[in-house]
Amino acid sequence: MTSLVIASAATLVHVGLSATLGAAPDLVLVGTASTGAQARTLVADLDPDLVLIESHLYDEDPLALAAGLRQDAPHRGVVLIGAGDGQQTVAALEAGLSAYLPSSATVEMLLATIRHAAVAPGSFTAPDLARALRSRYQERQTLSPREGEVLRHLRTGASLSHIAQTLLVSESTVKTYVSRVYDKLGVHDRTQALAAAARVGLL
Repeated sequence: MTSLVIASAATLVHVGLSATLGAAPDLVLVGTASTGAQARTLVADLDPDLVLIESHLYDEDPLALAAGLRQDAPHRGVVLIGAGDGQQTVAALEAGLSAYLPSSATVEMLLATIRHAAVAPGSFTAPDLARALRSRYQERQTLSPREGEVLRHLRTGASLSHIAQTLLVSESTVKTYVSRVYDKLGVHDRTQALAAAARVGLL
């Protein structure tokens, strides 16, 4: 049997999930919480196999709660249910959760996700994960005109102060642009940025 705790501020969510889980012979609901604090207490007391967190809590960011519970017990599955947009999907992946589900998911999808997360909590699953990652990648690769200009100056080996003088901005502003370029390219220094930009056709 897989034991579960549900965390959600919505009463209807509790009712619906309780009914769904009650019909599954291999799943048992051992506790429900409406706040992050209650969820942490229940998890500490009951040590469930899996925690199902809905994206509406009164006292805490659901993603932060989910990430914390995963870090506290890597063997425990943690599934977040949310609006289903790509940004939340990628955020759940990066936070180390077991799975992310849109609130529009079918009962079959919910149960399959719970069962997978219970046996493989470290293997992230989410509907449309590939599309969310592709969208995130494309978004990160899009540089603003000024960021592209800064990148081209970086390619010449120019110092930040020289770039600032050329663009007629402060050096701190140039540092901000450089930081944005690094973030969008997923790199940490100039050499990596130039290599990544060349790979994706930005240079």
